Amino acid sequence: MASTDVMIPDESSVLCESCGYTLDGLPTTGQCPECGQPIATSAADNGRKLPAWEDTTAGRSALWRFASTTAEVVFRPKRFYQTLATRRYDHAAARFAQLHWAISAALFAGALSIHAYWFQRYQLGPKLPGGPWVFWAIMMPITYFFLWGTTRLAARLTAWEAAYRGLRLPLPVVLRGLYYHAAHYLPVGLIGFATVTAYYAAVRWRLLSEATAVRYLVVLCVEVLVLAMYLFKTYWTGMKNTMYANR
Repeated sequence: MASTDVMIPDESSVLCESCGYTLDGLPTTGQCPECGQPIATSAADNGRKLPAWEDTTAGRSALWRFASTTAEVVFRPKRFYQTLATRRYDHAAARFAQLHWAISAALFAGALSIHAYWFQRYQLGPKLPGGPWVFWAIMMPITYFFLWGTTRLAARLTAWEAAYRGLRLPLPVVLRGLYYHAAHYLPVGLIGFATVTAYYAAVRWRLLSEATAVRYLVVLCVEVLVLAMYLFKTYWTGMKNTMYANR
């Protein structure tokens, strides 16, 4: 429910994609009265397009389109969201997210299994039920549904907050943006998995002693904080560059 003293722009209204000013009735040859941005850049044909993942007209394979879109989201998130067509309500973006949730769940669950196995073996921690492989198999679907649930919750909270502030960010648009944001879980999962496996291998091969466990845990905690900030920053980049999108 929106705040009673604000009005959410209608879906048919044209907003300035730079500041959000309503441009209805103004000539496309002019400039935004609020920020001076050319109105033509916010018009219906303003360059927003389908990402490579959804563009099947070029004859590229699904693997190429998946990898290309992933690279675009991870390495150029601002540009990706500035050019993303937001008013497309199909399941393509959801399938992209599902693939990334599955890959990331495997990495997160693998890191957790190795970490728990190491403490069980060297630090006399609780025994894993059935060993590390069984534990990994159990944790992977749990992690997948955690990522799915977190995305749905974040989308609803974002749409609610936007409506309260009078911003035009309906739930389907937010969900579409967050589905592509799922690509950012990949570097997080890779870094976490690499850290845990590298330390376990170093201890096992006696390159490091078990006495370094505290330092390892400190490094892991710092990584969690930094990567959480990374996920939030990329989330905000996505929402900031879609909140005034017209199509």
